[in-house]
Parts: sequence; structure tokens; C-alpha cells
Amino acid sequence: FAVPKTRDMLQSLFNPVTPKTTFDIITLVTLSTHMVVALVLPLATRRAVLMAGFAFWRLCYNGGLGWILNWQSSRHGLVALFKRNGWLDPNRGGRVYTWLRSELEAKMGPGYSFESVPIEFNVWLLYRQLVDLVLLNDFATYFFLCSCYLGSANDTEPWHAFLRIAGGLTLLAFNLWVKVDAHRVVKDYAWYWGDFFFLVEQSLTFDGVFEMAPHPMYSIGYAGYYGGSLITGSYTIFYASLAAHMLQFLFLSLVENPHIEKTYERPPLAIQVIQKSRIRRMSAPMSDISDSARDTTASVGDACKVSIRERPTSLWHPELIVFKNFDLLRASDVLILLLLVYSVGVPLCFWWAFGHSQMVFVYSAAQCIIWVLFRTL
Repeated sequence: FAVPKTRDMLQSLFNPVTPKTTFDIITLVTLSTHMVVALVLPLATRRAVLMAGFAFWRLCYNGGLGWILNWQSSRHGLVALFKRNGWLDPNRGGRVYTWLRSELEAKMGPGYSFESVPIEFNVWLLYRQLVDLVLLNDFATYFFLCSCYLGSANDTEPWHAFLRIAGGLTLLAFNLWVKVDAHRVVKDYAWYWGDFFFLVEQSLTFDGVFEMAPHPMYSIGYAGYYGGSLITGSYTIFYASLAAHMLQFLFLSLVENPHIEKTYERPPLAIQVIQKSRIRRMSAPMSDISDSARDTTASVGDACKVSIRERPTSLWHPELIVFKNFDLLRASDVLILLLLVYSVGVPLCFWWAFGHSQMVFVYSAAQCIIWVLFRTL
């Protein structure tokens, strides 16, 4: 089916001309409540209330939305729930069907036809409104929580405060760029986990921020947390940000990555392909060598089923554990040895030659500056 174009979330929510759905009204009311809490309540009370609110919405995101996505991925649970109860069926849905249809038509605008899209798409649109509710409140509570801790730092020098605030603002600007550029690449379909509900044929070019880090929306896309920690100068904000970021990585590991591997399949390891090819060549008679060569491509899929621990002993290299299993013929082990000599052996030689630690400090500081500049430039 032709996927209809979806509206921008901020435009549909904050534009007074755009019709508002029930979810939009609930979102605006909860956002206003957080603002009233941040402006009216005493400092100690609003800190406690906003911290509890941030924890609640963060758990709703990583726990609640994550559970729904996992349920949908493993059992198509959310779509099955709507089908079983007939909520999107005009013959069985009754008032619930009428209400949900009006919600979707108001959200999507005149170019959307309720009957021309499958139920999976409509369920995804409803889930998307729930996501908007949770994500906006999660952001708002964190923002207002940071505002309660402004001025917490005890800077001894004015330039300390300047560097701290400048660094925080830089991280916030970088965070904004990461989110905007990631949305440019993946669009609303992947932004709202559309592939948990239906699959579309599209060609994506993963450039820009996706060339900087794996899963940029979950890794460097949360740099703003640490920017807020720097601006406020509060360890409370820092630890809350760190805990929230750890929850996001748990969401990635337990929900998103398993779904990606199940849906798009993990490509076979090179060693698995080599092993399968060797087995086929050894087992096939000489007269069938040409046929085996033609079937090599088809055997790649079967190679995925071979465990990596079943590969030949000649191809198995035990992993290096400190210096255990060290192998001079393995390039990575030799590189580690050279790095240890360079970073530890050379400073110890300076210490032995000059008899004091000042030269070691100068050497280490110079190396730190040189390698940071090398990596950056």
C-alpha cells in the first residue's frame, strides 16, 4: 500500500490552527502541569516532584514503550489486540471505532483515507501518539528539573563558569543536530519504530550522523544530558542523566537490537562461509566440483546455521586475556605489546634515567595533547 505522509509532531501539537486530538490535549495538559510545578512550588518540593516525574516518564519510555514494542515484535500483540476486539472494525467497533477513526483523521489531515490502509498502519499511528505523549513529557520534566538546579556549581573562577556553560551549550547544540540529522535519514517510519508494525520498501542512505557512531540516536544523541549537567553544575542532574542514558542502552539491547536481527537477519560470518565451502568441496566427488562451485552462493544462507564454535581448530585463535594466549604471529597481540612499551616502558625509562617523576608527567601530558589533536584534526 502507499504509505501516507505523516505530519510533523511539533507542528500538529503546537500550531493553534491544526485540529487537536485527545492525545494532543492530554499532552498539552501534562506539559502545562510540569510548567506550573516548576514555577509555583517551593524549590525543595519542585525538585522532588520533577525528579519523580522525570523518573516516571523515563520508565514509561524505556519500560512501557519497550514492553509494547517487544510484545508487538515477538507476537504481533498490539495489532492482534485491536483485531481481537474489533476496535478498528466498522462492524464491531461501535463507539470506540468512531472515536479512533476521528482521532486518526484529525491527526493525519485531508490526504489520509482510513479504509485504504491496513490495520497495522492505523495501529502504528495510534502508538505514535502514545510515543509523542511520553517523549515530550520526558523532555519537559528533564528541562524543568535542570532549571531547578541552576547555580548549583561553586566555581572558584569566572572562567571556570564560562567554560562549563560554553561546553554545556555546545553539547546541547550537538545533541539537537544529531536528532535533526538522524530524523532526516530515517524519517518518521523508523523514528517511531514503524518496522515493528509493517515493512516498507525504501532505500536509505545512512550518511551524516550515522557515519559518526553506531546507533547515534541512542549514543551521541543523548549528549544533551551531559550538557545539562555541565550547565547546572549539579551532580544530582549528572547522576539522573547517567541513569536515564543507561536505561536507553538497555532499551536498545533488549528491544531494538533483537528485533533488527530477527527482521533483517544478521549476515553470515566470513569464517562460516569458508567452513561451509570447505565441507562441500571435501564431500563432493571430483565430477561434481563444477556443480558445487555453482551452488556456493546458495549455501551462504545455510552457513548462518553453523555455530562459530564448530569451526575448524586451525581457524580458531583463543582470545587474548591480559597476556594469556599471547601470540607473536597475531597482529593485534603485537600491537598491544607495542602500545604497552610505548605508554608504560618509555616513561619508566625516563624515570630510571632522570631519577624523578617530573619528566614522566611532562611526557604523559605531551602524549595526551598530541594524540587528542591527532584524533581531532
